[in-house]
Amino acid sequence: MSVHVLEAVAVDPKVAHLTQPRRAAASLVDREKTLQLVAGMPELNACGLSETWLQRTCGSQHWLALGQALGQPSDRWVDTRGLRVYAAFGWLRLREAQLDLVREGQALRLNSRLRWLGRSHAWSHHRLAGTSDALAELDMLSVFVSRHRPGDNHSVRRADMPEAMVDEPAPDTAALLGRLRQWRQASDTRDPPARSWRTTPCPRSDFNGAGLLYFPSFTALADRAMWHWGLLGPGSAVLSRECLFLGNVGLGESIDVRLLDTQVSGACNRFLLQVVSADLGRRLAEVQVVVLERV
Repeated sequence: MSVHVLEAVAVDPKVAHLTQPRRAAASLVDREKTLQLVAGMPELNACGLSETWLQRTCGSQHWLALGQALGQPSDRWVDTRGLRVYAAFGWLRLREAQLDLVREGQALRLNSRLRWLGRSHAWSHHRLAGTSDALAELDMLSVFVSRHRPGDNHSVRRADMPEAMVDEPAPDTAALLGRLRQWRQASDTRDPPARSWRTTPCPRSDFNGAGLLYFPSFTALADRAMWHWGLLGPGSAVLSRECLFLGNVGLGESIDVRLLDTQVSGACNRFLLQVVSADLGRRLAEVQVVVLERV
């Protein structure tokens, strides 16, 4: 699969009349959500609040808002070809993270907001806070996709929904999409990796219910590789992370996590990693992560 977030999709003439954009009818109540909770063992890991838990939870809020805006649950989504549709994430960015400071019993508040960018894309912003202090911000860009061959994760392509939700674009939308296009193009010509780590994702822990490698699994696999190389320790704090998702793998396929670049600035280290299908050589994702070594 190659989820090109800017790729154009042909529309079947038989259903072209269904694809006229319309102003989203969903109210702000549907688009803006607040989740209150207390940090416990499901939310925590040995280093503080689990980043993969945060991604899963924000992803769930994003999908719920999509379903409410479309007026139907996700298991009923189909594209203009009549194929089953999933909302896959093409990009995410974690900023200003202080997840290592969260402790058991701490009250948390997650504010989420959804914005439609067209027939295929939706963007959401999530702000996690404690009683008073902000703990992280997470931006996510989803892409509607469908399988063109049943059960084949390499046949997944961007899909157009029969009814499009269109919001007024945010001022920086064009700049963001342009930067992601340039990033995707740059990923084609990377220098040979400094290190590489191979593993085979497990269907019981790394894949989602759609049979796709789940987007938080890319973060987990990148962290496991950095742990393996000694670049991420128990005292490390992830300050920011940005992921560009490019493809997916099938059950039983192996992947290589490659370390492409390391930049050191004081106590902060910036890493660029690439996730590649070991069997087919296809690029699956690139991950930029900034790590602080707390004293």
